[in-house]
Amino acid sequence: MMQLLFLSYGHGLHQQEVICAVHSILHCGGADTPYQIVIYTDAPEVFAGLPVRVHLVTTQTWREWGGPQNFNHRRKILALQHLLRESQMPVVLLDGDTWFRGSVRNVAERIGPGRGVMHIQEGRVSVVQTPLYRNLHALLTQESTIQDLKISPDAWMWNAGVIGLHPDQLQLIDKVLEITDRLCAVSSLHILEQFAFSWVLQQHIELTEAADMVFHYWPPYLHKPFRKILPGLMQQAIALPAEQRSRFLYRHRPRPGLLRRGKVIAKRVLQWLGVLRGYCRSNEW
Repeated sequence: MMQLLFLSYGHGLHQQEVICAVHSILHCGGADTPYQIVIYTDAPEVFAGLPVRVHLVTTQTWREWGGPQNFNHRRKILALQHLLRESQMPVVLLDGDTWFRGSVRNVAERIGPGRGVMHIQEGRVSVVQTPLYRNLHALLTQESTIQDLKISPDAWMWNAGVIGLHPDQLQLIDKVLEITDRLCAVSSLHILEQFAFSWVLQQHIELTEAADMVFHYWPPYLHKPFRKILPGLMQQAIALPAEQRSRFLYRHRPRPGLLRRGKVIAKRVLQWLGVLRGYCRSNEW
């Protein structure tokens, strides 16, 4: 049994994004692989009627999971740890702004003892030339209080929109949490838990990308326009017969057009040829 985990706390459009993500799984299917969709939330009524297991997380627990700095993404670490322990099954943690491109089986096959998945390998911290990466590189090389962690600034960064682990890897999450807390004590960058997962997992297990099976529409040119039309889409979906909702929402999922795909392909070719450096990868086709 594969556990597909979403987090949803507080109120806002992220709740509707999670509902859309769930419907993408239902649309793409996965009858050939037993799976259960689990939502950790403080508003279970929002997800009533969906074929999911809702786990109520109190507001107090969400606060505690945020840690001393109330770091939003620290909660992902604790929720993943909690479900791995509780279920003793492989767990795939998914951001709400994702949709499946194929069967759950194709992701499940990549997770096991010594094997796991993250969304996509973005690039090396020392190479990617974006303000966020440059700030992270400066943190790793210049902050004296974390030098004992012996983190290489040349490490690969993986996107954390998808994290799939086996129960055998539970002990690694303690290390991810430790590094996240150490980094949060000296920085407010929002990718600290993502880097902690990347650093720990790439050292201890074989990591595989899941981007070919799960699309993560975090780039603003996709995310912002979709959020503008999302409430209207949800209203239309509710009015449809239940068996048509998943198909309707999937048809309106956010994805790049042909021109954007062409640009991304060109960039990747130039990167492969060594002409383009400092490019941060995302799955934009």
